[in-house]
Amino acid sequence: MLVLAIESSCDETAVALLDSASGQAVRLIDEVISSQTNIHELYGGVVPELAAREHLHNLPLLVDGIMQKTRVSWSDIGLLAVTRGPGLKGCLLIGMDFAKGISVGTGIPLLGVNHIEGHVLAPMLDNPELHFPYLALIVSGGHTEIVAVRDVGSYSIVARTIDDAAGEAFDKSANLLGLAYPGGAKLAALADSATAAIPKEFELPKVMREAEGFSFSGLKTAIALLIKKKGAHIAQDPQAQALLAKSIQSSIVETLIHKLKLAISQTGLRNVALSGGVSANRALRAAAAAIPGVRVYTPSALHCMDNAAMIGYVGLKRFERGERNTLDISALSRWPVETLQLGNP
Repeated sequence: MLVLAIESSCDETAVALLDSASGQAVRLIDEVISSQTNIHELYGGVVPELAAREHLHNLPLLVDGIMQKTRVSWSDIGLLAVTRGPGLKGCLLIGMDFAKGISVGTGIPLLGVNHIEGHVLAPMLDNPELHFPYLALIVSGGHTEIVAVRDVGSYSIVARTIDDAAGEAFDKSANLLGLAYPGGAKLAALADSATAAIPKEFELPKVMREAEGFSFSGLKTAIALLIKKKGAHIAQDPQAQALLAKSIQSSIVETLIHKLKLAISQTGLRNVALSGGVSANRALRAAAAAIPGVRVYTPSALHCMDNAAMIGYVGLKRFERGERNTLDISALSRWPVETLQLGNP
């Protein structure tokens, strides 16, 4: 069965085609992701209305392009999977209404997919040897969560973002360092370029070690104060800037790994899946892989970011278990992953 998947929860418009034969691994036929970075970088962050307009412009072009490229006809497709939430409401509505229109015109069944569940299961798409149960550390722009994954539709939250997520901490810290939006990856590259040890004057506090959940707001404040204090010195010394970036990255990664170790101890699960945009971070991957007795699984680089392949994968797995949606389903800007159950939501 072929699945056409659509993702439009934030500032990436993505379309994918997947194939599944009974008893075989899911095969990704083709995918395309259109980023809006060049639009939103002018404003230093995502502008929801502009993002929605870009989805409206891009979706027909991407779907038509992938259909022509793969020479797939509408009669070949057995399922439309589309991101229903969480995300920016206007962006979600564009993707869902577009998918509903296709469903009405073709009769293809429609299934709304949880974006975070996409990240939770994304490592399985690229690692067929990964099996339930496992721990998923989702580290994306606005979400940082550790989820105990027992099966499709069986999730329990071990730790979750209280305020600023890890991705926000990377991006906001990069902005404080004067790096262009989106700065998280630029900060990580700058940090990786530093070979010297972090000097004592650049050491940052260890945050949220005892409290439940994740919070990086205090770290962000500490970084802002440090940059204000050392601003002139950092601006004139590229090595100092790289060392501060290294300190920022180390503090964020240390917090994630500390919470991950607690979750491993609490649940007894030794298989760990990293996903979300920050899961591409080399320092985070290395630190997770260094945890004794733990096996780490990661998606491909493309599937760390928001993508339609993971949406199609989740949609297919739920469809195979008998789940269906009607055309009256609504977009959900908030949709906690632990509330998901098999069957119509």
